[in-house]
Amino acid sequence: MLQSKPSMTKSERSLSKDLKKAASILKSGGIVIFPTDTVYGIGCRFDDSKAIDKLYLIKKTPVDQNFPILVSDINQVNKLAKVTQVAEKLISKYWPGALTIVLESLDGLTKLGFRMPDSNLVKSLIAEVGVPIIGTSANFSGQTSPKTYEELDPEFMKLAGFVIKGGCQKGIESTVVDATFDPPKIIRQGVVKLD
Repeated sequence: MLQSKPSMTKSERSLSKDLKKAASILKSGGIVIFPTDTVYGIGCRFDDSKAIDKLYLIKKTPVDQNFPILVSDINQVNKLAKVTQVAEKLISKYWPGALTIVLESLDGLTKLGFRMPDSNLVKSLIAEVGVPIIGTSANFSGQTSPKTYEELDPEFMKLAGFVIKGGCQKGIESTVVDATFDPPKIIRQGVVKLD
């Protein structure tokens, strides 16, 4: 006998609709605000330079400060960066989770930060878009990172194409480590304490 799939709850249906809408906006070069496992994020496709320029303007972030790239699987990192043995150890221990790992790009010209969030919503969004997305905190540069939808700055929200409502589990930013060094160098201490 065929088992029927359990029907989605109203909030699940709403979230699924929101994900599809957010993915569609991201695919067409737009900017979206979304909850992650750490704090509320804002992002765009990682491979859309016009959208990334817009993100710098929205956040008022200095252009020499790189935004992290959010991935849903390790293969996405391998296509863009040299994954060191140090990084492999960190990935197996802390991903998915609140650790941003900085690696040398495959062409050796720059360093890129990667994170695989412990968030089904974010991983589903990346899968729906089909490529990794930029994910930086949803606030003007220098302001406190919002931990809840209610903490989002209304003026900031107006600058994005869409906002997904939801919760952030940790409420603290990710720890950032440079894994091109051995031992890895902590750039920003966040929720993850390296041991």
